[in-house]
Amino acid sequence: MQNIFVGRQAIYDRDLRLYAYELLYRKSLDNRAHLSDGDLASSRLILNAFMEIGLEKIAGDHRVFLNLTRRLLLEQPPIPFDKERVVLEILEDIELDTELIHSLKSLAGEGYVLALDDFEFEPKWEPVLPHARIVKVEVPTLDWDNLEARVHKLKQHQVLLLAEKVETKSEFTKLRELEFDLFQGYYFSRPQIISGKRLNGNQLFILKLLANLNDTAITPVQLEALIRQDPGLVLNILRYLNSAAIALPRKVESIKQAIVYMGLNRLKAWASLLILSRIDDKPEEMFTTALVRAHMCAGLIGKIDNSLVDQALTTGLLSIMDSLMDCTLAEIIAQIPLADTIREALLERRGILGKALSCALAFENCDWDQAAFQDLTANTIQELYNHATSLAFQERDNLLH
Repeated sequence: MQNIFVGRQAIYDRDLRLYAYELLYRKSLDNRAHLSDGDLASSRLILNAFMEIGLEKIAGDHRVFLNLTRRLLLEQPPIPFDKERVVLEILEDIELDTELIHSLKSLAGEGYVLALDDFEFEPKWEPVLPHARIVKVEVPTLDWDNLEARVHKLKQHQVLLLAEKVETKSEFTKLRELEFDLFQGYYFSRPQIISGKRLNGNQLFILKLLANLNDTAITPVQLEALIRQDPGLVLNILRYLNSAAIALPRKVESIKQAIVYMGLNRLKAWASLLILSRIDDKPEEMFTTALVRAHMCAGLIGKIDNSLVDQALTTGLLSIMDSLMDCTLAEIIAQIPLADTIREALLERRGILGKALSCALAFENCDWDQAAFQDLTANTIQELYNHATSLAFQERDNLLH
């Protein structure tokens, strides 16, 4: 049985709300006479994402973008997709002819949303534009001098413009001003480090709470007293523990009971996430990412050493602090008394926790060659990622909403 990795990248709207995920995959090395590599990879991605794993585990209730080859687009219908959930992407190197254009027109007429991938402003796309709802443009290939005129021309087709490979805040700002509608790229998950940047009052308060919360010498009594100083934090923790997702046999009515149920280290981890969620002007998807990393790290570590699972959870959660605070991890961690194993994992990717975090980050970035951990099989790693994303969606809704 061949391994197909299913990854995802977030797509945001103009207000940095999550719009959809693009599903990404590693192409098969299999060679079959009746299927090209692209056909085989697309088919197996569809099988895994829709039938074996399930869209809910991968994308929650959000839409997904899916690359389809010419062969699959010519099938009528290509796959029994839910038209409200799936955007069909037409790749830039696809052979456009009368047969394919007719098929695309038919799909659009049936209500499928079509997106033109890596659009190149060439005449060959003119017959397809009337049937497309979304046009994706790669930022690195843009001719900025002529972009405004080209955007105006595309907007006449009443399409949504999606900028992909957005790397900087400057690019995002310019593209937003040019009336792009959707955005995708590393900018949305990377920190914008400014030399000499000072943390604002809210960030300093959050950092102080995190420092106290993650003090390695803190006792259950001290942790309870610290959390009780923040009524909002108490409310969110109790609401989460008493939610239908946890389904406890009896109601948890105090932080003391929460410590007994969750354990000291796990409660510290969830409280840290709730504190980080108070940072303004950051997409909610960043917190989903933190939860995916946390559960991925915990799942990987759980395969070899259960005693380190709570530390793995904390490592994953805190790995996104640089993006949330727009400072380097080194600057932030210098002010938080973390365990040495967590500190080394976050800063240097050292130790078993560091290797688990490296694997989680590689999977997040669809860097399949680096998505390895110990002697775990590719299938096992994929299953752990699927489980991590499913848990992340559940916990995000219960912890942050």
